[in-house]
Amino acid sequence: MAITFAERADQLCDRLRDMEHHAEEGDQLFYCAYLLGLLGLHSSVEGEGRDEFDHAFTEILQDTLEAEGVTDGDQESIKVLWESVRLAA
Repeated sequence: MAITFAERADQLCDRLRDMEHHAEEGDQLFYCAYLLGLLGLHSSVEGEGRDEFDHAFTEILQDTLEAEGVTDGDQESIKVLWESVRLAA
């Protein structure tokens, strides 16, 4: 049975909260909080499949970072964190 989008979002949020708990510096806390907030907004989207969720969220993340005018350096750090969380969860 395929994982639902809500279940996948929960997996990712659990991993991010764990990383946030162990974060040593403010930037890492910001990046975790940013992804947690965005995941929270999109966790209720209907759908199934880990890869399908990850692909859709990656596109949403890119669009949101650009729309909010996040600096290039922060965008890159958030994307790197997303990739590590995505692969670890």
